[in-house]
Amino acid sequence: MNLQLFSSHSERLLALKKTRVDFAVRVLLGQALEAREINPHANYLTTLVDVSSAKVHSSETLFDVALGCVEEQVLPHYTQGLSNVFSKRYSFADEDRTKTLDLIEFERIVIEIVTGLAENPSMDLSWRTIKSLTIEDLQQSLNRHLPGVDLDEVYVTSFVTHGFGEQVVSSSQNLAAYLLGHFEQDEIPYHSNGSHQTIHAVAFSGPAEHLHPWLTTAHINDLLIRMVPDLLG
Repeated sequence: MNLQLFSSHSERLLALKKTRVDFAVRVLLGQALEAREINPHANYLTTLVDVSSAKVHSSETLFDVALGCVEEQVLPHYTQGLSNVFSKRYSFADEDRTKTLDLIEFERIVIEIVTGLAENPSMDLSWRTIKSLTIEDLQQSLNRHLPGVDLDEVYVTSFVTHGFGEQVVSSSQNLAAYLLGHFEQDEIPYHSNGSHQTIHAVAFSGPAEHLHPWLTTAHINDLLIRMVPDLLG
């Protein structure tokens, strides 16, 4: 079964612009940083008061920085020695520097996100909440976008690592129920690559057991890009 939901990057970006700005930034920032194994919610752009001072002026997550630039429609311009990227908030110590991402590269990534979402047709930056939905509403939407997939055999399973690297199931939910739980909190979940979350055909399966034959977490991101515009108020 071919579950490719988009035929090109431009088609995907156009569809992404019809979702919501926070989700769009998560998707674009996530795909830029995942290869570097960087979590944009756990790494920070930290700026000093001035280059001769050790006093920190601000320290924001990379996600908040990128989202702020998109919402304010400004292109970032950072100064070496005054700002940098760190894995520990409010730190400017060399040992806490994010080793796989330098300041200029982060600036380039944010510029690409800002310009990509601003290009015609530009994204609507207003905040729209998710409609009140039922499980039946979601099942109908999922069936429309995933024809031929048995929704009773799609589970989003999350893992935590215990002891000597052993992965233990922390949650396992049917896809429709999983999405509904997020939507009821007005959240649009983004799914990063990695072993912490997988898609299974059987609930509470181990990391390599009963993996879904067609769906991965990357498919869920693209599925949400397709679904979300119809779910926003």
